[in-house]
Amino acid sequence: MSTKALTGHTLSDAINVGGLNWRHWLFFGLLFFLFVTDGMDATIVSHIFPSLIAEWGLSVGGGISIVVTGGFIFMGIGALISGRLSDALGRKVVLIAAGLLFAIGTGLGGTSLDFNMFMTWRFLACLGVGAVLPTGVALLSDLIPGKQRAAMVAASYAGLGIGTSLGAVLAGFVLPTLGWQTLMYLGGILPLIFIGLIWLIIPESPTLLAHKGHHGRARHALRRINPQINVENIDLVGAEISSHSTRGMKQLLTATFRRTTIALWLFAFFSLGTQMVIVQYLPLLLQQPSPGMDTAQSSTIFALYGFASVLSMLLLGSVLVKLPMYRTVAAAITLAALTAILVSVTSDASFGTLLITLTAAGFFIPAAVGPTRNMLTVEAYPADLKGTGLGVMELYARLGSAGLGAAGGVVAGAGIGLGGFFLVLLVPLGILGGSLGVLKRSQQRKTKQPRAEEKPLVNSQT
Repeated sequence: MSTKALTGHTLSDAINVGGLNWRHWLFFGLLFFLFVTDGMDATIVSHIFPSLIAEWGLSVGGGISIVVTGGFIFMGIGALISGRLSDALGRKVVLIAAGLLFAIGTGLGGTSLDFNMFMTWRFLACLGVGAVLPTGVALLSDLIPGKQRAAMVAASYAGLGIGTSLGAVLAGFVLPTLGWQTLMYLGGILPLIFIGLIWLIIPESPTLLAHKGHHGRARHALRRINPQINVENIDLVGAEISSHSTRGMKQLLTATFRRTTIALWLFAFFSLGTQMVIVQYLPLLLQQPSPGMDTAQSSTIFALYGFASVLSMLLLGSVLVKLPMYRTVAAAITLAALTAILVSVTSDASFGTLLITLTAAGFFIPAAVGPTRNMLTVEAYPADLKGTGLGVMELYARLGSAGLGAAGGVVAGAGIGLGGFFLVLLVPLGILGGSLGVLKRSQQRKTKQPRAEEKPLVNSQT
C-alpha cells in the first residue's frame, strides 16, 4: 500500500504538515524520560547528605551548603554555555554531551573517597544537569508541529516532577541496604540509557540545519520525522539565516529582541524562584506552632502538593492544544494568585482543610511557574537563537531560585507564618503577570513582520 507524499511549501509547513505522528510521540517520550532522570538527580543527592555527614563529619552550614550553592552556580553555567553551543554546533550533539557529563559525574560521585573528590564530580554533573533541560526543550520544540509545540513542552516538564518523586522512592529502597554509593551509580546509569536511545533515534533539528545551509542533512532529518514529506520539492536555500548566529548572545539585546529578552529573564527569575521557595520552605512552615502539623502530616501534604503539580502540567499540555498560549498562561497566573490567597486565609485551619487547599495550590501554582518560561522562550526566538535564548533564560531562572531562596528564608523567619508567606508570593506572581503582558505585546508586534523561515521556499517566478 502506498501513501500520498506530503509537500511543504515552507520549512514550517514541512514540519507542521500531517500533525503529530507516532515518531513525534517517540521523540517526546525519550526526552521526557531523560527529564525524569534529571528530576531524580536532585532528590538522590539530597537523600545522601545525611550519609555524607555521618561518614566524613561534614556540617550542614559548611560542606553541604557548598555543594548545594555551588551546584546551582554550575547548573546556571551549564545552561548558559549549552545554549550558545546548541545554536552553533547543533541541539542533538550538545544534548548528548550534556547528558554524558550529567551521567558520568553522578556515577563517578559514588567512587569518591573524600569530600573534595565528591564535590568535584558533583560540580561536573551539575554542568550537565543545567544543560540538559534547555537543550532538550530546544530540540523538542524544533521537532514538534507548531500547533502542539507549547503543549508538548509543558507536558515534558512534568518529567522533572515525576523524577523528583521517583528519586525519593529509589533512595528509600537503596540507601538502607546498598548504601549511598550504589544510589549514585544508579543515578548515573539511568540517564546513559536514554542518552544512547536519543543518539540512535532522535534527529537533529531540521530548522537549525537548514538555517546553517546543511540542506542534505535537513532533508534527511525531515524524512526521519515524517517519511511522507516529499523533501526534494522543498527549496531550503530561502531558509538560511546567518545574521543571528554570528552574534550569539549579543543578538538577544538588539532592538529586535531587547524588550522580549528582558521580560523573559524577569519571568524566568521569578517563576523558578517562586517554585523553589515553596518547595524549600513549605515543610518548615507547616511544622511551625501555627498550623502546628507534625512530621507525618506535613510530609503527606507535601507529597500531595508534588503529585498535584505533575497532574497540572499534564493538564496544561492538553489545554494548550486548544487554547492560545498567552491567554492560558495568564489564566494560570491568575488562578495561582487566587490559590495563594486561599491558602493564606485557611492557614490556621485543620489538617484536613490544609490538605485540600495546599493540594489545590500544588495544582495551580506550579502550572503557572513551572513549564511556562520554557514555553514562552521557544516561541520568542527564531531557530538559530532559540538555544542561546533558552540557555540564558535558564541561567536567570537558576539565579532566581538562589535569590528567592535566600529571601524566602528571611520571610519564613520573620514570624508571619504560613498565611503571611503565601500572601508575600503575590508579589512575584504579580511580576510574572506584568512580564507576560510585555511579552505578549512584543510578540504581537513581531507577528506583523514575516519571519525568514516563513518565506516561500519554492520560488514562483521563473
